[in-house]
Amino acid sequence: MQISYNTNAPRRPVNLTANSDLVNMVRSENGNLSKLLEQTMITFLTERELYRWKEENKASFDSYNRMIAERGSLSEDLGLLL
Repeated sequence: MQISYNTNAPRRPVNLTANSDLVNMVRSENGNLSKLLEQTMITFLTERELYRWKEENKASFDSYNRMIAERGSLSEDLGLLL
């Protein structure tokens, strides 16, 4: 899953606090703190979207799993087990 957002949205300054040792370590590796924050936000939002999708579809997953438990899978019916 990939989140949809305006990649051309203007950048805006934010005031953050972070562990100074981590900041120094990232900077010593020539890391871009702004880019790292954006990548982390994308990862966070993607994970949240996936979580919501799983929750929204939980009933379908449960129903499918019950059907497989009761009847077996299609590949078992066709004798396709390896």
